[in-house]
Amino acid sequence: MHKKMNIANSELPIMKVLWEHPNLTSPEIFEHLSGNKNTFKTLLQRLVEKNVVTSTEINSRVYRYNANISRDEYTAIERKGFLQKVFDGSKEKMLLNFVKEENITKEELQKLLDMIERD
Repeated sequence: MHKKMNIANSELPIMKVLWEHPNLTSPEIFEHLSGNKNTFKTLLQRLVEKNVVTSTEINSRVYRYNANISRDEYTAIERKGFLQKVFDGSKEKMLLNFVKEENITKEELQKLLDMIERD
């Protein structure tokens, strides 16, 4: 999936459950979440309507749900959008901001440099 998936922050808990535990029924999904069951039903239905989640009928009242986008695909799309929106697409600006604002230790920075050199 290369186009942006419109997943609201309120829908992410459901997606996280489906990424970790695919092919669940709605009661099984809700077991992993704390909050209002009716709200989660609405959010799950929205995800199906957006084609972010697929529902497969088992019988007239029971469906199994699966994500149509992997966690890695979603993370990549969101990362690219964030990079473009906040840092005008500049990886350098983003990394410099991150190092400056998040108080990266010398050890953490060395790990990053080692990773860069390996790739």
